[in-house]
Amino acid sequence: MDKERSFSRRKALRAGAVAAAAAAAATGINATANAASAAAPPAAAGGRADLARVVKVDGARLVVDAPASAAGVQAVRTAEQVPLVGFPAGFVPRPGDLVSVVDSWPGKAVAAVPVCHWVTGVAKALPGGGFSVDGQRIAATALLDGQANTRLRVCLLDTELPTAQVLATRAA
Repeated sequence: MDKERSFSRRKALRAGAVAAAAAAAATGINATANAASAAAPPAAAGGRADLARVVKVDGARLVVDAPASAAGVQAVRTAEQVPLVGFPAGFVPRPGDLVSVVDSWPGKAVAAVPVCHWVTGVAKALPGGGFSVDGQRIAATALLDGQANTRLRVCLLDTELPTAQVLATRAA
């Protein structure tokens, strides 16, 4: 994990702004299927915002546990099952992707929301599938199909996997 991403994740968790993709949908960003329909609420003062790694996806619920790289951030300590919210419609995190478990989502005692970061650069198709933007390996996605050799801003779900998933894109 690079230092810049680590800092961004820590800053996002402390601020409670972990659903940037959902909020960004309101600013004209292209997102998977249909950008998240509701903007994520900020974490309540003193509320929960624990970093977690997806272990299993079970419909609209995730089983999460402690991430491998939680040094210096507040993180889940034991496995728990939480509902999935704040992701674009049709988007499914993979085991190994990172989320934040919050207690401030309306109507939910706790919920898992995206932890993401933005990269800017020229989308390059990789041999064997997938893409690269600004040195970041990205899983194959319809959001980047036809965008090769185009300069873009890409919102990526943080992950412990070798390739990240795209939550949203916009022109650079």
